[in-house]
Parts: sequence; C-alpha cells; structure tokens
Amino acid sequence: MIIAGAGGHARELLGILSEMGQVEDVFFFDDVAANPKAPLWNRFPVLRNTTDASRVFQKDPRFIIGVGNPASRKAIYTKLVSCGGSPFSVISPHASIGEFNVRLGEGLNILTQAIITQDVSIDTGTLVHMQATVHHDCVIGKFCELSPGCHILGRASLGDLVSIGAGAVVLPGIHIGEGAVIGAGAVVTKNVEAGSRMKGVPAR
Repeated sequence: MIIAGAGGHARELLGILSEMGQVEDVFFFDDVAANPKAPLWNRFPVLRNTTDASRVFQKDPRFIIGVGNPASRKAIYTKLVSCGGSPFSVISPHASIGEFNVRLGEGLNILTQAIITQDVSIDTGTLVHMQATVHHDCVIGKFCELSPGCHILGRASLGDLVSIGAGAVVLPGIHIGEGAVIGAGAVVTKNVEAGSRMKGVPAR
C-alpha cells in the first residue's frame, strides 16, 4: 500500500494504519520534495516517481491520499489512478460514523474523534480531520478539507475542493461553492460563492 505524500498528514495516517494493524509493506510517495527523508523511520521506503509506484501497484494497487490541500488531494488522486492505483479510505477506529444513510466515497481520510452523524454524504477524496463534525443532512463534495475542530451543521452543503479552516463553523442550511476557502475560526452565516475566501465572525 502507498501513502501518497510524506509530510505530517501522511505520517498521521500511518499512525492510524498502525492502530489497524496494517503497516506491513507500506510505502510513501513523494515526487515533489527536493530531499525527502528516505526511508522514513529507517523502515518505510519513499517512492520518487510514478514508475516505481506502478511496480508497487502490481502487487497491491491501494493508495491513500496523504496530503491536506484540496487541489493537491485531487492532483495526487488523478496521478496515481492513472498509473494503476486504487484509492483506499483510512477511517480511524476512534471516529464516530452514523449507521443510517451515511454515504462515503472512495479515498477518504476520516481521523480520530471525527463525528459524522446520520443522512450525510461525503464524496471522493475528502479529508475529515480530528474532532471535525458533520451533522445531519449535510452533503460534502469531492476533495474537500475539513480541518481540526470545524463544525458543518445540519443541511449545509460544500462543493468540490472546499477548504474549511480549524475551528470554523458553517451554520445550518448554508451552501459553500466549489473551491472556496473558509478561514480558521470563521462563522459562516450566509451562502458562499465559488472560489471565495472568507474569514471572521461573521465570515466576510
């Protein structure tokens, strides 16, 4: 299995895999950093190109998106699918996920103490970070980033590639357009147009 990325978020995902007993034959992938540490902790090789990744995929096609930025998550997903990879979701055993009408896409990261309630849809490649909450009847698009401690309240919806900052709150029924960025600690009280950058209380 490949963790795509070799920075802090990727290492956090390795910790979750360790809790799940799945750290045998794990590789990291980093074709961006000039001098990545390799192997990590003198144990986990770091692949530097898609040719090497393709060889690993012949044995085990699974990969995990191990970066946080929405655009980077989409780019890495596209790159590794194109060379034979199959996206794999990492869901912490310490996350709480509702059992009624919860629809989860492929290639997700759902981290420790994240809470997802009922009647929720989360699409491909999205990251739900530690202590983030997604409440009833929410719809979350592809490759979004829900940072630690943010709260997406009932009936809210996020387009693709949305970034929600740490501790931010999206109030019930709000829609946030594709590619919007919500700053840390913001409180979103009205709909947000695609590509907007919002911060503050209330968010402007």
